[in-house]
Amino acid sequence: MSARKIYNDVPDAPVRIGQRVTVACCLDETGESLLIGRSGKVDYLEYSCGCGQSYPHDPMIGVRFPDGRIEEFWSDELTGQP
Repeated sequence: MSARKIYNDVPDAPVRIGQRVTVACCLDETGESLLIGRSGKVDYLEYSCGCGQSYPHDPMIGVRFPDGRIEEFWSDELTGQP
């Protein structure tokens, strides 16, 4: 399965594109604990990379940090304001 990033808001998704979020935790071993506490903006949603995502409620969320780095998280790993 190939990843297909969505750069537009998805109705009923847990976040919106451009929303400011903060990394609250890393729920699995692939997460980078150094990112905990860092803030960025939602860049895209991804539902098809084969990580168990479900549409529309449980996407992988691409977060762009101020340094330009983009990392993916589950919504449970993020806190933020709409």
